[in-house]
Amino acid sequence: MNYSDIINTLSNADIDVALPAAKQGVCTSPYVVVQSSGTYPYAISRSLCYSLVTVRCFVPLNSYQLLDTLVRSVSDALAPLAPDLRATGNQSLHSVNDKFRAHECSVQYLFQHRI
Repeated sequence: MNYSDIINTLSNADIDVALPAAKQGVCTSPYVVVQSSGTYPYAISRSLCYSLVTVRCFVPLNSYQLLDTLVRSVSDALAPLAPDLRATGNQSLHSVNDKFRAHECSVQYLFQHRI
């Protein structure tokens, strides 16, 4: 399991995926950004660690009703990657991103791997 597996899975589910900083300007259609949120060692094992991945969901300001649908689509698309990829249960509040003129929500996932 790695970041490209996540990106490819979302892309194959017809979700527009962008890398961090790849999209510029005003949000004109729904898309997600997949980004690393760090890698951490397990306290009980020297050879295992887990990586956090944040999927940031964006929809245009005039399409707020699509935000929950996009978050659900991400969850549905990534479900087949379980148990390697698991939702942490961390989901941000819906917010307005003034820079992109978009509504935004983030969902966090984790996968474990060897160091």
